[in-house]
Amino acid sequence: MRLDPVFVVAPEPTAPTMPTRRAFLLAGATFTFGAAIGGACGYSAGAAQAAGSAAPREEELTPSGDSDLDELRRLAVKAPIEELIERRLVFLRSVGALYRRDDTLWRGVVRLSEAVRSRDGFPDRLIIARLIAQNIEQADADFARRFEALGREMRQIR
Repeated sequence: MRLDPVFVVAPEPTAPTMPTRRAFLLAGATFTFGAAIGGACGYSAGAAQAAGSAAPREEELTPSGDSDLDELRRLAVKAPIEELIERRLVFLRSVGALYRRDDTLWRGVVRLSEAVRSRDGFPDRLIIARLIAQNIEQADADFARRFEALGREMRQIR
């Protein structure tokens, strides 16, 4: 038995498509350009946001000692309108029966009525409009006078 040597030839190295020094300079220039543009855009977006938030902030709701009332107040003025719409029946029942003289909750009634007016696809639109009108009509005299026009608008929704 005889063993013959076998030689394996490695492939020839390919030349890089771009010299490494040029690639490094190009990558550095691209990074610098991106950082400058990103910084300028970020600064202008932040300045616009800061100017928009210069409006008076919502007042902090003082705790009332009643956790249900505190949650309803949060829904009325701070929660997204979608959350208020989701809990609309509980909210309107509480305003009409339990907490009839709370100004903060009446601001929530106004928010809810604006959503009813502006959204054609509002769930149970006619029923909620009638409940809002009924709450206004059965409210204490000063609230009934203050929101009388809103009650008429809710009665006109079809």
